[in-house]
Amino acid sequence: MADANSDSEKGMGKFSPFAGCSIFIIAGALAAGMIAFTIWTYFKVKDTIAGFTEEAPRAIELVETKGRESAQTALKAKLVGFRHNIEARHQAEITLDADELNLAIATFDILKPHRNNLSLSAIRDGHIEAAISFPVKSRMGSDEMRYLNGSITVQPELVEGAAFPRVMEIRPAKPGHIPDEFKKFISETLLRPLHEDKELGPVFKRLSAVEIRDNTLVLHTDPDYVAPDAPPEDKEPMFERLMTGFAIIAVIFLTIVAAIIVLSRRKNRKSGL
Repeated sequence: MADANSDSEKGMGKFSPFAGCSIFIIAGALAAGMIAFTIWTYFKVKDTIAGFTEEAPRAIELVETKGRESAQTALKAKLVGFRHNIEARHQAEITLDADELNLAIATFDILKPHRNNLSLSAIRDGHIEAAISFPVKSRMGSDEMRYLNGSITVQPELVEGAAFPRVMEIRPAKPGHIPDEFKKFISETLLRPLHEDKELGPVFKRLSAVEIRDNTLVLHTDPDYVAPDAPPEDKEPMFERLMTGFAIIAVIFLTIVAAIIVLSRRKNRKSGL
């Protein structure tokens, strides 16, 4: 009788095959969930972009440079003089109106990416208004482009000693919801050619103030100015943050399940001795 009870207890102590396979079942379910989430995000981003963009760019008038050689020379001299003041650590300022900024886009190769994509219409009331035909990738991992046609309102700010055009409002020609992350993307893109230039980038990161005054953009430089430390910027896209978080949760969950299975096996082995 005792032997029968002993055999019964050993039989109950055996590890279930289903428990051994459960970790793979859960892993498969999590993998399927991640794939489904990726597909959903892909189409969500595609539909969002299609909601406020158009298939073709709209014409953005480029400032005529023919016959304006003297204006181009004067603009170059103004910018070179301001740069020399920065390098010589002199206190100085430079004023630029909308026409001069448009002429700069049409003249300087460093601003060539904005030709036919951006044209300033006015500088007033503390902000800059511009017409845009901004190229946007139609979906993740694609080179197909769509275009954000319309106008934007930009407020110039100073971030770590560099001019930063914060996009306050976008008025698309095709009405649709524009995510805040997209506004941030445009803000970071507008002056990227200037900030990334090896020669001019370090120079124009030594500004002390930027403001709108009398319908002009005014840049200041002061050798005694010390830029405050900016908080670290989260540049990781939202999709990547979501996928990273999902992966971390999956790993933690699988680790817990694996630990439970291993401990159960050890307990059953001990009880079988």
